[in-house]
This record gives sequence, structure tokens and C-alpha cells, in this order.
Amino acid sequence: MSVVTVILKIMIRKMTPAQFKAAVNKAQRQQKQAIENYNREARRHNAAIKKAVNDYNREVRTYNAKARAHNAQVENQRRRLNQEVRRLNSRPVGTTFVTYRLSVETLARTYAATEERLAGRTIAQAGRELVDRGSEEAANSAYLLNAMDGDGAVEDDPTEDELRGPSMQTELAAFGHDLVDRWTGALFSLSPRNPDAARHFCTSAREVLIAMIDGAAPDSSVAEADPSCDRTERGVPTRRAKVGFLLRRKGIDEESIEDLVEEDMDNVLGLFREFDNGTHGHAGRFTITQLSALRIRVESAIGFIHALCVV
Repeated sequence: MSVVTVILKIMIRKMTPAQFKAAVNKAQRQQKQAIENYNREARRHNAAIKKAVNDYNREVRTYNAKARAHNAQVENQRRRLNQEVRRLNSRPVGTTFVTYRLSVETLARTYAATEERLAGRTIAQAGRELVDRGSEEAANSAYLLNAMDGDGAVEDDPTEDELRGPSMQTELAAFGHDLVDRWTGALFSLSPRNPDAARHFCTSAREVLIAMIDGAAPDSSVAEADPSCDRTERGVPTRRAKVGFLLRRKGIDEESIEDLVEEDMDNVLGLFREFDNGTHGHAGRFTITQLSALRIRVESAIGFIHALCVV
């Protein structure tokens, strides 16, 4: 109600000058209070909008910063992969790790083919994460092979204590503390003074990786989800059937990604067979550079399987 309206109503009634003045003052105070209340609510509303906008912009900036950092990391891994492959191809093919070298080359090609097939397509975030990790897997496998040929990054060598230090505990704890203990035991065997260091490490690491897959994809669950899945001669689902089960559970239905995951499993498990069979052609002792490269390769495989298995 405006002051003018109030005054008109007052004038209709018989009032003394003092009463009229008091009524006008009261009406003015009420109007002033109403205006102040409105302005206060408007300021509160505008402040809330400003905060919401600022919070949104901050989240966008944080997301973009993380996206840029992630993209930069992926791009670095791609460059690293290309660099390691060039170093590998710059030397004549040796007589050691022949089978593993073929696997390294196949994994690099499979990753490149997967990226090419998925170029320009929108895929599930979980699928994108696995593909991005694929470049790291391929780069680490090539780096390991180069290190075993004496072409490792000596300047990045850890100390012997660091070489045997704990790692991947959060990832492995998701599958049970037993795997943390097994991995700790595998790391403890790493020493350049231990002539069987690589073999002991690979034996334990193989058990860890297989236990991760089998724990996340039990035979019964895989067979129930797909009764017609591929099976081994013993009648249990194959590893590829388990990989497909785990991918579908994450909402991923891309054959190229399944190919990449399967090829990566072939690569790391094939590495273990090389050492278990004693076909590496070395005297048995390895340098810290070589053992560190071996550890890095298996650590990235643990991270890769963790990303595959955990929903």
C-alpha cells in the first residue's frame, strides 16, 4: 500500500493534525521497512545466485583442469610408447625374449588399432579409461623389453629398499588382504643379489593377477550370465569369457576394447612364462634397472585389472 493511498484513507476519517501527522509517519515507516525487507531478500537472493554461479564455474574449472591433466598424461604415454617402440626397433632382434618381443609388438599394434576404431566415437567413461590405460600398458611392456636388453633409464633407478617397498595396496585390498600379502612377498624377492629374483617375483605376481580376475569373475557367475560362453577343455569359462563378463558388467560392449584387454593379459602372463620356463637367456641376475622395469610393468597390470574389475 502506497503512502498516498494511506493518506487518502486517513483524510476520509476525522483526525486532528497531530493524529494525521502520526499516521503519515507510521505509513512512511511501514513503507520504508517493506522496502528494506525487499532489498534484503533481493540481496540474499542475488548472493545465492552469485554463489551458485561461482561454485559451478569453480567445478567447471576443476573439471577442465583435471581433463587437461589427464589428456596430457595420456598424450605423454602415447609419446612414450612411440619412443620405446622406436628404441626397440633400432636394435637387431636378439635371441632372448623372442616370444615376449612379439607380444610387445602385438600389444602396441592392438592399442593403435583400438584407438583408430574408436576415433570420433562416444564411448562409456569406463571404456575410455581402459583404452587410455592401454597406452601405459603397451609403453611399460616395451620399456621392460628395452631394459632387459640393457637400454633402461639408469638415472631413474630406485634404491634397493625402494625397489622392495610396498605399493598397490589400495588396489589389491579391494580383492582381499591375502593379495596384499602375496604382492608384498613378491616385492621382497626383488634384489640384484638374488639370482632367482625375477623368477620368484613373476611366480608370485602371476598368482596375484589371476586371483584378481578369478575373484572378480567367478566361473559360476560368468557361466550364469552367459551359458554359451567359451569354455576351456575342463569345461570352465575361458579367460576371454571372463574379460567379456567384466566389461559388460561395467557397461562396455566394444569388441576392440575386449581385444585390447585380452592382448594385455596375454602380454603380462606371457612375460611370466618367459621367466618360469627359464627362456630369458640371462645368467639369472638382473640389475636394479631391469628389476625396476619388471616391477613397473606388473604394477601397471595390477592397476589395469583393478580398473577392469572394480565397478
